[in-house]
Amino acid sequence: MEDESPTRSAERSSRRRFLGLTGAAGSIAVAGCTDLFGGGGEDPFDDYGPQGAALTSSAVTWDELGDLEGELTVYSGRTVDQIDPLFQAIEDEYEGFTISTDYDDNSAQLNKINEEGEGSPADVFYTQSSGALASLKQDGLVRTLPEDVVDAIDDNYSDPDGTWTGASGRVRAVQYNTELWTEDLPNDIFAYAEEERFRDVIATRPNSGTFRSFIVAMIELEGEDATREWVRAMVEDQNATLYSSGSQQAEEVHAGNQAVALGNQYYAGRILGNDPDSPLDVAFTENDAGSLFNVSGVGILEASDRPNLAAEFCRHVLAAEGQEFFVETNGEYPVIDGVDYVGDLPTLEEINPPAFDLNALADVEQAVDLLREEGMTV
Repeated sequence: MEDESPTRSAERSSRRRFLGLTGAAGSIAVAGCTDLFGGGGEDPFDDYGPQGAALTSSAVTWDELGDLEGELTVYSGRTVDQIDPLFQAIEDEYEGFTISTDYDDNSAQLNKINEEGEGSPADVFYTQSSGALASLKQDGLVRTLPEDVVDAIDDNYSDPDGTWTGASGRVRAVQYNTELWTEDLPNDIFAYAEEERFRDVIATRPNSGTFRSFIVAMIELEGEDATREWVRAMVEDQNATLYSSGSQQAEEVHAGNQAVALGNQYYAGRILGNDPDSPLDVAFTENDAGSLFNVSGVGILEASDRPNLAAEFCRHVLAAEGQEFFVETNGEYPVIDGVDYVGDLPTLEEINPPAFDLNALADVEQAVDLLREEGMTV
């Protein structure tokens, strides 16, 4: 982001003072609160609507949105390196706004939110995979998002009922080193578990939320027996190398220490963005769980006492600057039409993922149980 000019900085400061005054006045009239967005008090806005411009699919900017002020608690199933730079950029944009983050894997965060119930201090859950948000929806722990947010995001990237939305997208892919692997790659995910040529040279990462979602999708599309056979074959027949880090797995393919790996496309996209001459490349299966499109997304918890601040924060994540972060820094796909994917990998239009209701990924525990029973754990 370019440095602000003195004029623009003054305009922003003036706008903040104006909104602070009008917001405080509104809070006294409506909620009897004197601090904007509830920095310890009540959320002064009761209409759940945009405090600046409404979010649109054509991508508004942070300058057009309402200002953020106060403290927001975010439980994140994404790792620090994947999302903290965006949180830091949002904090830097607004003096007086802080994000209190709690990082853990999706399963741990889901358990925590369920245990805390109505007493959870979290305002927003930021997930690595839509399945976790679908699970919270089933349990009635997330509230319906504001109308403008729901309308701005395609149903393929969000909950059609509006309780959660994707913030960025990724596709399951086959990562490979072009110097180590010169043969064709099949477009059927089952071939990677069945063909002898992949024995001892293939890898995957079973502890990630998106891999577990991939397993749930395979169960939904192919049945539990076929999925169990695939996992068993990967472990027993192919002797697949199992990584605990998606970044590490992609780096090993890039370095020539791993020939073929199953993982999210954006890990390869990051490496190629920094090193266009890397021998790392990706291929995609077609219309099966191996090319599942999934989203990392956000939901506002029913327990939040700052729903309007949480909603405005979500608008910032989905605005142009947030979407550009996911594309340029993380190598992910945007979920807003007004921001284009400009990375080194195929666009979504060039890939043939299966049609799939992401809410069907809610029962992640069945995947966890199956992987444990078949010995695919790290």
